[in-house]
Amino acid sequence: MPPSSVPDLSSVARLVQAYSAYSLNGFVPEVILVGGFLIAILLDVFTRRAKSKSISIYFAIVVLAMAGIASAFQWQPFVAGQPWKPGHLIFPYSQTLFIPMVHESVLERGYAMAVVDNFSVFFKLLISVAGIFMLLMSLASQELRERSRRLGEYSSLIIGMCVGLYLMPASLDLTMMYISLELVSIAGYILAGFSRDTEHGAEAALKYIMFGALSSGLMIYGFSLFYGLTGTTNIIAIREVLALNPATHTGANFYILWIATILALVGMGYKISAVPFHFWTPDVYEGAPTPVTAFLSVASKAAGFGLLIRFLIFVFPEGTKTAAPVLDWQTALAIGSIVTMTFGNLAALLQTNVRRILAYSSIAHAGYMMAALVVGKADGTVAIMIYLATYLFMQIGVFYAVMLIANKIGSEEIDDYRGLMTRTPLVSSAMVIFLLSLTGIPLTAGFIGKFYLLAAVLTPDAATHSLPWLWLAVGVIVNSVISLYYYLRVAAAMFLKRPLRDMALERAGQTAPPLPAIQFGVPVSALLLALIVPILVLGVYFQPLVDFASGVVRFFNFDNIRY
Repeated sequence: MPPSSVPDLSSVARLVQAYSAYSLNGFVPEVILVGGFLIAILLDVFTRRAKSKSISIYFAIVVLAMAGIASAFQWQPFVAGQPWKPGHLIFPYSQTLFIPMVHESVLERGYAMAVVDNFSVFFKLLISVAGIFMLLMSLASQELRERSRRLGEYSSLIIGMCVGLYLMPASLDLTMMYISLELVSIAGYILAGFSRDTEHGAEAALKYIMFGALSSGLMIYGFSLFYGLTGTTNIIAIREVLALNPATHTGANFYILWIATILALVGMGYKISAVPFHFWTPDVYEGAPTPVTAFLSVASKAAGFGLLIRFLIFVFPEGTKTAAPVLDWQTALAIGSIVTMTFGNLAALLQTNVRRILAYSSIAHAGYMMAALVVGKADGTVAIMIYLATYLFMQIGVFYAVMLIANKIGSEEIDDYRGLMTRTPLVSSAMVIFLLSLTGIPLTAGFIGKFYLLAAVLTPDAATHSLPWLWLAVGVIVNSVISLYYYLRVAAAMFLKRPLRDMALERAGQTAPPLPAIQFGVPVSALLLALIVPILVLGVYFQPLVDFASGVVRFFNFDNIRY
């Protein structure tokens, strides 16, 4: 063999080293989570004989805090007068050679598995905060306390799930989107069945697995159709092919493109609990441990929307003549939004279990956020960011209140909530605040989220100055009014209605002795207040949140998205 044909292994080693260093510099939060996941498993082994494994919960809190801090350092501050900066690509590659590369042409075009930009950083911070609150909730959970010997597995699964949640909004490749979503799903299946020995725990896990497997299979088939049409799995490259090659969106290929898009949206719709991919939601929310339910309803939904935004806005270019997208996904999404919010609210009206009410409420809130995504671009994206940030506190807060009450009275039925105000004023008042915020009542954070969402939906068309989505805004308002009824049912039971036991004794001519007061410790009350304060503060002082959310999209070049 001539010397010239022998590979220069030292040069290859230097290239691989440079590639690994470049990618891992943007992968620090995920590395912390992976390391924390492995250590959590070892910690569970060494504390196997311990009566209480609360140390695993505290360790997971530290890991999520460290990952959140590392993510905060990835934030790119906006400086007026400076040009838009591209994100830091993670594991870039060449579209032509299909090998890892760190080259200017590759970095400029955005061919990579994932990216670190302000958009992904926002979701990492949100997921970290939600995870920390959820783990603090777990310390007070009666359901988990009864299974304390499995808390090591529980903590490691939460950390592992966060790895996938971190990657979902950062994905630039269909393969990475699928892998990250499956990481979240597999951990979610196990966590949903963590209370498998209860009446609803095994049913929740089974339904979650069945619907999850179906939606994942349909989504990966849709991704394969995208690859067949465009010859690539990179969403930036797919956008370029769709924009430059009309053959991919005319004739038979146009229908295949629609089928691919619908199938891809099945998996994402499943994550955000959009109708008709919502069937798992009520049973899983009722059967899973309450902290897990809270985490799925906030962190998993947020990451799902991050993935959905990245996919829809990055993949589909606008037409050169009408400024309309290649596919009219906005209209399809608007119809899905109306159906989702209407079904969620109407189904919630029929429920008597508070957790099932909140499950259908979560479906309705997915519909609200889908309405903002219909607008797309900067206004819609900022509205979703604001809505998710406020939704975090009120959704985790209301599930925390439900958990505290269930710990004491052993029930989640509305009739058993009657007269709770006289027994536990703090928790009852906190729950009313959370419910009013979920409705969107002024002076709460929920109102700010709904306000910016409606402002985005009512943005006039730049060319015609008309309001193309006026009907969608009306749907959001009407559904918000409907939701007020079932939220106030819970509040009225606690504040205005007497316990059924008292009424039965009075009908029998007996005097009902007062029920004992329900007491909670200082840590429980402190966490409850920590969730109430942001809701009240953001209800009157919300400009920092708006500025922060606006900083997310300053680094999206919506006219020509590329990295």
